[in-house]
Amino acid sequence: MNSTRKYFLIIIFSFLYSQNINLYLSLIEEGNLKGVKENLPELESKYPKNPGVRYLKALLTEDGDSAIKQYKNILKSYPESQYAPLSAMKIGEYFYARGLYTQSANLLKNIPANYPRFKDMQRLTDLMINSFNAIGESDSAKYYGLIIKSMFPAIDASVESKSNKLSQVFDFKNKSKNLGPYVVQVGAFSSKDNAKRLKLQVSQLGHDVSINNVDSNGKRFFAVRVNRYKTKRKAEEVGKDIKSKLGVSYRVLYRPS
Repeated sequence: MNSTRKYFLIIIFSFLYSQNINLYLSLIEEGNLKGVKENLPELESKYPKNPGVRYLKALLTEDGDSAIKQYKNILKSYPESQYAPLSAMKIGEYFYARGLYTQSANLLKNIPANYPRFKDMQRLTDLMINSFNAIGESDSAKYYGLIIKSMFPAIDASVESKSNKLSQVFDFKNKSKNLGPYVVQVGAFSSKDNAKRLKLQVSQLGHDVSINNVDSNGKRFFAVRVNRYKTKRKAEEVGKDIKSKLGVSYRVLYRPS
C-alpha cells in the first residue's frame, strides 16, 4: 500500500469514527442512554485514549464529582480536541449548579478566546453573565460580554439576567403540551432562596420548573419539580439528563394534576 492511499484511508476512518461519536452523543441527548452504555466497554477497549470516548464516559457517569474529574482530564490531556470546550462547559455548569459562581465565571470567560469554534456560544455567554451577576460583578459581566460580542456579533451579550427570557420561552412551549401525571423532583429545601436558585439553573436547561410547598414532620420544605410527563420512562430520561448536566439527584413522583 503506497503512502498516499494509506493516508487517505486514515482520513476516511477518522471521519467515520467521528461520525460514530456524534451518533452516540445524539442518542444521549435523546435520552437513549442504555444503547450507548452497552457499547461503551467495546469503545474503551478499542480506543482507550480517545478523547471522544472519554467524553462519552464522563457524560454517562452518574456521580457528579467523578464526572468532573474526567472532564478536567480531557481538558488537560487533549486541549486541542473538539471535546475540550465541551468538557470546559460541563465544568462551568457544574460550578454554577453548586453555587460556585466565581469559579464558573472565571472558567467560562476564557472559553471563547481558547475555543472560538465552540458551537453553544450563546448558552455559554448567558451562563457566564448570570455567574457574574450572582456575585455582584455586573461590570465584569458587561466587560466580558462586550469582548464576546466583538468576537461573535450575533451573540446577545446584554448584561441583564437571561433566566427570565428563557423561562418565558420554555413556559410558552410547555403550555401547549398535554400534561401528564409524572414529575421529576430535583431537590427539596428548607430555604426558599435555595429552591429558587436550583429552579433557575434547571430552567436554563429548557425545562418547565415549579416550586411546590411540601409539609413533612411539622416542617415546610420547598420542592423543585420539573413538570409534567405522561410516562415514567420519559420522566426518568429527563431526570438522568439533568443529573448529568448539573450533578443533582432526582426522584420521579406520581402526582396527578
